[in-house]
Amino acid sequence: MTDVKITDNELSMKRTLMSSERTLLSWVRTSLSFISFGFTMYKVLESIATKLSMSIDVLQPRHLGLLFMAAGTIPLAVGMYQYYSLVADLGKTVKEAIFNPSFFLAFIVLLLGITLFFDIIFRWHLL
Repeated sequence: MTDVKITDNELSMKRTLMSSERTLLSWVRTSLSFISFGFTMYKVLESIATKLSMSIDVLQPRHLGLLFMAAGTIPLAVGMYQYYSLVADLGKTVKEAIFNPSFFLAFIVLLLGITLFFDIIFRWHLL
């Protein structure tokens, strides 16, 4: 049995990569909270306004939902770019960066945020 020695440089690169993944997952958690809160506020306020047969002109549910969803989606895209650029700086390939489970989860949440954002804008009523 041979002893495989990992250099200090390799360990520091692994720690940096894991730290970047934790940061990306923090972006995902925060973004998912904002996106779900925005969509929920939109649906709740819209149903209240519909049941009471009134219009809310000052703070429309649509604008409030879009604001929260944008506050979740845009920073997630920035966090994904930050993660991707760090992984590229560490010398990893595009395949290693994109097919990482953390990046894949972030991509799914980003697609969810964009889809729900456009659902509200164009009133597709997907959900």
